[in-house]
Amino acid sequence: MAAKKKLIARMALWTGVVLALAAVVGVVSLLIDMQDRRRYADETKRQERQRVEQSRAYLADVAKRIDKLPVDATLAAEIESRYFEERAGGPFYVWAMDTKGDFVFGVPQSAFNKVNAIYDREVTPRLKEGVFLDRQSFLLGFIDDSDEIGTDAIPGDAAEFVQRGERWRVDRGEPDGSFVLSTPLKTSAGGALGSLYLKRKPSRRHEHYRDDDRVKAALVGAGVTAVLSFVFLWILLPTWVYVDARERGVRRAPLFAFLTVLSSLVGLVVYLIARPEDGRTLACPGCAREVNGGAFCPHCGRDLSRSFCPACRFPLQADWAYCPACRTEIKAQVAGSPVPEAG
Repeated sequence: MAAKKKLIARMALWTGVVLALAAVVGVVSLLIDMQDRRRYADETKRQERQRVEQSRAYLADVAKRIDKLPVDATLAAEIESRYFEERAGGPFYVWAMDTKGDFVFGVPQSAFNKVNAIYDREVTPRLKEGVFLDRQSFLLGFIDDSDEIGTDAIPGDAAEFVQRGERWRVDRGEPDGSFVLSTPLKTSAGGALGSLYLKRKPSRRHEHYRDDDRVKAALVGAGVTAVLSFVFLWILLPTWVYVDARERGVRRAPLFAFLTVLSSLVGLVVYLIARPEDGRTLACPGCAREVNGGAFCPHCGRDLSRSFCPACRFPLQADWAYCPACRTEIKAQVAGSPVPEAG
């Protein structure tokens, strides 16, 4: 029994070491992953700020070149050319409205022609019926959906609000990375001409954060190792309790082992409190020297098959048919064989 307990204790010790190492690897890998995510988030914010500043500078430069309406066709062509050059970095839309709220020009032209046609067909006829949505709000809300709507249909979000007697409203969440900038348009003498707008969407090549394969593998490996180690320890605890209880002569060893299976450390603590202080020492009935519970005494060679219960190792009398500790039936002696002395 003592050898079994030592083996179980040694296995539990090494399993605990493996569990601790797996926990350390998991925590370190998790910290590295969190640091990488934070670094990626900071870099993304820096790039977004850079995009906003570049767009703001570009919008201000375009506004300086507009001192009269309508806008010069050459300038509109330059804006259109830049639109196609930078489209991969995030499509943007530039348009101007005069002081009366009328549309002046927009780039890309095809997108604004489509959205303006929808507004003229679906909204303008209803303005006298109590429905109100100015063109600027309509463009601001739906210009980036121009590729998804047809000329014979209005945007799905807007269709819900085209109802007789109801007011239009544009209440649509913009995707992360979208932003709108505006700047006033003035004549060379400083008079107001209107406003210039720029709406930019996130880059179509924008990629979400990708986990580091090495860190991910370390996390998975540490997690699997920790779970297996924990399960193995969960099995070792009731095993040790059962072996120790048998060694100390506890009558309900299986019950304590089962309790430890169900509650782990709680069952172990209950058993340690309830178990006898000292373990039971087995003595040979012939020479009275300590034995390990085997079939024969290692000191005098006495047959111990009927001296101790084969189940719980309780000392037996020669004429007993059942063990008084665990009620295990003691097999009868083979006819003709010598009856071992009990003491």
